[in-house]
Amino acid sequence: MGKHVRRVAGLPVRTAVAYLFLFAVAFCSYTSIWSKAPATLPDSDTYLGAAQDLSDFHMDRLQLRGPGYPLLLVLTHSSNSPGRPLFFVSLLFHFVSIWLLASILYHAHIRELVLIVFAIILLLPPYVESAAYVLAENLCELMIVTGFVTFIHWSLSKRLEWIVASALAFGYAALTRPTFQIIAPAIAGYFLIVTLVFHWTAMKWKDATNGSVLLVCTFCALVGGYAVLNYRSFGFFGVTPALGFNLSTKTARFIDRSPDDVPMRDKLIIGRNEYLVNLPEHSGLEYIWSIRHELTKITGLNQRELSAYMLKLNLLLIQKAPLTYLQEVVWAFGTYLFPAANEFANFNSRVLQLLWAVIHFILFGVFVLNLILLFGAATYLKMCKVFVRALDGVTIGKVRSMEFQGFVYGLAGTIVVYNAAVSCLVEVGSPRHRLPTEGLILFMLLIGAYLWWGLVDLCRTVLERTQPAGGRKVVISERS
Repeated sequence: MGKHVRRVAGLPVRTAVAYLFLFAVAFCSYTSIWSKAPATLPDSDTYLGAAQDLSDFHMDRLQLRGPGYPLLLVLTHSSNSPGRPLFFVSLLFHFVSIWLLASILYHAHIRELVLIVFAIILLLPPYVESAAYVLAENLCELMIVTGFVTFIHWSLSKRLEWIVASALAFGYAALTRPTFQIIAPAIAGYFLIVTLVFHWTAMKWKDATNGSVLLVCTFCALVGGYAVLNYRSFGFFGVTPALGFNLSTKTARFIDRSPDDVPMRDKLIIGRNEYLVNLPEHSGLEYIWSIRHELTKITGLNQRELSAYMLKLNLLLIQKAPLTYLQEVVWAFGTYLFPAANEFANFNSRVLQLLWAVIHFILFGVFVLNLILLFGAATYLKMCKVFVRALDGVTIGKVRSMEFQGFVYGLAGTIVVYNAAVSCLVEVGSPRHRLPTEGLILFMLLIGAYLWWGLVDLCRTVLERTQPAGGRKVVISERS
């Protein structure tokens, strides 16, 4: 992959042609076999309701959903009845996400054949399925990937338009899924650490600091601007008033510990028990959504006030039973790691469901194994840092390439871990919540494999140069 290879939007020409062919086949196939897409799920109603309120581009009431996905519904004329244009656009969003990630993989010296495999995996039904539902995960995936890729371009070029584009993309992701409301500070923190402490980028500390501040400020201007709009219109400062309701999913199993003077204590317990018995999964964790409107009648509180009340109650319950809360978090994390394939991907076939599950767990197992091996190789090289510094120019060039791979691996990992942590600390940890970062997880797997191989090769070089012979250390010439 020399510098003079002709590229199309970051990919070599033949890989770009192959991608266009794969995307065309996938588009024709999925639009044909998924004739009922886009389909609605229980959570779709809140997005559709927000879209109908936003259809005149003015919010008349405080919504549980951020405006990101409802705006897409309005623009695709799907606010009242989701139509095929929404599905077509969602497919294109997924294709663009794959292309953007592949362009960074190519820049990190990943072979073209591996890029083809990368695209084929992400074009399998379980990874495309989110485009077939009226849910925000597909749009959120595009925004997260766009923010990730543009941030890397800024780190390479130092051009301000890239960091502004990254902040806007991450900001729109936060307005689409409020899980990402503090993603920009997390990324800025990671970047400053790897730049100022580990020196994985060629950026000076002043440029790194200025860029990180600009990222956070632009992000806050977009997300905070919407929060201010909500405050001026409805007296609530934030993207969504759902935090109190979401946190109720973590306290459902021990809601019985609520103080006796809580006016709706009995209703909460009865609602949890009925939800536990009547629904097929028998978990009862999301009971709050089935009794939310009844609680407003009992307490006389509006939606915003009720959520704030539930937030205080849930924090009190967590304070009383912190270990039980941690048990819920661990349970949520286990659920989060399971396959997310639904009826569209499974085609009502148990065999296909098993196949997707096997592929999912194989990839996840390889991902974990690779992470362990990376840690081991990096630890060994840290112990041999004196000898690594003495290597010749050719090997140092390889080290620089691995530093870039390590940088993008860690950046993707920051987003993946952030999403998992917030989804499991505050929510039920549904596998669906993992979908916006699914492409980044496969991205990390491939980058990690190349990075590990490079580290092993470097370890071999260090061993050769420090190998004792006749009581003395000898230096073996490096072969490039």
